[in-house]
Amino acid sequence: MSSTQTSSSGPSAASANKHLSYIVPGTGGPGETHRFKEIKTVYEVFEYARKEYSDRPYLGHRPFDPATKTYGQYVWETYHQVGQRVDNVASGLAYAYEQWVKPGCTNHQNTKWHVGIYAINRPEWRITEFSCYARNLVTVALYDTLGISSVEYIINHAEIPIVVCSLDKVSRLLKLAPNLPNLRCIISMDSFGAAATGNDPTPLPSPFNISSVRVLTQWAESLGIKLLGFNEIEAIGVNNPSPHIPPTPEDILTICYTSGTTGTPKGVVSIHRNYTSSARSMAFHVDPSRLDHSIISYLPLAHCYQRCLEFLITMIGARIGYYTGDVTRILDDMHALAPTFFTSVPRLLNRIYDKLVSATVLAPGLSGVIARKAVADKLANLENGNGVTHAFWDRIIFRKIRAVLGGRVELIVSGSAPLEPKVMQFLRIAFCCEVTEGFGQTETSAFGLTLPREVYSTGTIGIPSPGIEIKLVDIPDMNYFSSDKPCPRGELCLRGDIVFTGYYKDPENTAKALTADGWVHTGDVARINPDGTFSIIDRKKNIFKLSQGEYVAPEKLESTYTNNPLVQQIAVLGRSTESSLVAVVVPNPETFVPWALKQGGFASNTNAGVQSVEPPLEVLCRHPGINEAMVAELEATARKANLTGFERIKAIHLEHRPFDVETNGLLTPTMKLKRHDALKYYAKEIDRMYEQIKGSTTSSGL
Repeated sequence: MSSTQTSSSGPSAASANKHLSYIVPGTGGPGETHRFKEIKTVYEVFEYARKEYSDRPYLGHRPFDPATKTYGQYVWETYHQVGQRVDNVASGLAYAYEQWVKPGCTNHQNTKWHVGIYAINRPEWRITEFSCYARNLVTVALYDTLGISSVEYIINHAEIPIVVCSLDKVSRLLKLAPNLPNLRCIISMDSFGAAATGNDPTPLPSPFNISSVRVLTQWAESLGIKLLGFNEIEAIGVNNPSPHIPPTPEDILTICYTSGTTGTPKGVVSIHRNYTSSARSMAFHVDPSRLDHSIISYLPLAHCYQRCLEFLITMIGARIGYYTGDVTRILDDMHALAPTFFTSVPRLLNRIYDKLVSATVLAPGLSGVIARKAVADKLANLENGNGVTHAFWDRIIFRKIRAVLGGRVELIVSGSAPLEPKVMQFLRIAFCCEVTEGFGQTETSAFGLTLPREVYSTGTIGIPSPGIEIKLVDIPDMNYFSSDKPCPRGELCLRGDIVFTGYYKDPENTAKALTADGWVHTGDVARINPDGTFSIIDRKKNIFKLSQGEYVAPEKLESTYTNNPLVQQIAVLGRSTESSLVAVVVPNPETFVPWALKQGGFASNTNAGVQSVEPPLEVLCRHPGINEAMVAELEATARKANLTGFERIKAIHLEHRPFDVETNGLLTPTMKLKRHDALKYYAKEIDRMYEQIKGSTTSSGL
């Protein structure tokens, strides 16, 4: 197979018109010029920070008031205070292992075992993780969106003896306990204290119900499991101190189980060198001399993205403010925190974009006229290379919009999926800040490529980070070749210190993903643009063949069809026995409903002074005329994008319920479509659509 290889150690261009990366001559190994060279393990990340930034505020949370059921302003613990708690919890974990897991083991033997962490983002998550690394232990994150059966699978597969979790997860673990032979101890992040035993009627400041703690404790005892509160494990550590056992760069840091789209979760084994290299590479995109940087932590710590970001924030001595646990309150948390960095995903950024557009350029009257002028001027300013600020319009309009995210955001980073160019450009001028995106996987420690700051390109994942090599490998079945002109195309492969070591207890899948010389095959199809940046254009794994022998790349088509403003989500589906494509379309209610009312003859009227009631979304989705009109809309989108005949959707099922992680299980936790599951979930609808296509073909005499 042919390939083309690049690296990003080249010039730091300030303009997208310059080459931002270059071809690596020969096949030499990657070099590094990272900052923080002395930091080689994640353990050292925190040890460096607690000494260097001792008195700076570090971890913040908003205390819960059980009387009013509200959250207060952020309160902070310093790096020094968190360091003391890390020491105590590390010693407490060592004691717990020697008492309830392997009694009589020596201090030297009390290393490298696996600790499960099962909770949403909160300070105790961060404290627990760094406590594990102080004893050279391996963390394994658990999360609900995998499903309870996967939680059971992971605990058994990773042989986890101790799980640290939030109180609401305790009963779930105890229900599974008869099937978890290795589980010996559960530590609740919500401290029990006197109130839990009934000695003090005052409730603890926790949003969880603690009235059943006594019952939970008795239940755990009956199963041979020790249940402790976080305050208890800290107290045990104070009374039974033990020394740190620092890991080496080659020691396992974490086993991060990926959801995948089929089969059981795969455990990605990453060593300390992987995540330390990733965090150091990220540091090139921030100014570590700034003392007031802060980030809001709400993207799941169970995933690699947020964890690596928090390692970076720790390394530069910044603040981490944890959200209150409900993403619908995230803007309220942002107001309270006023972060300088906002890391997000397209799903949330698209919602913010829709609301801002509705309130500005789509607003009626004079307000809308002024907003459209302001947006047009700023977009023109941006496209002319004059940056994201405007002396006049920022004071009049955009200062108020910036306040939506707290007023201090300087950088918005989007990950997990591509962000539409129109959304990225609008967010840049609306929040007067840099908006960038990049590429990474669990297998590459969350990082790999990113767009340099002050480069305002769109539709690109940027350039390789320092110390990372990239090559594109031919995919003949999909007609992608590294020799393509003017832009090489092929499967994106990465190599460098960020690449994982393999899948846990899974040599077969390891051999498929990781080559002997260190290249990880991402499964994504990329293109090298004329300026040296990379763009993801397709997905290798999801191709399928139609009956006439044509290969279809559904993710590429889904990206095209979602450009239609009526579409919120779409699953492009097909069968090898059929010659055409069908789709399940989840419409965007804000745009679809008014459009559908016109198409279906449902226009509101006020005859006899009575306002008609608009049909609900479900009724509109079932209307045959609306379905037919929507097919025509998608056909127009396909023509505009110059899609070939076999790439055009011939029939659709309109679905009023969005694809999601929990309700119908059609999305992975990283919001990717589970195509195999979708084919089974919508089997009857797919049958009906193909029957409809055949009926239409027969009636037309073809």
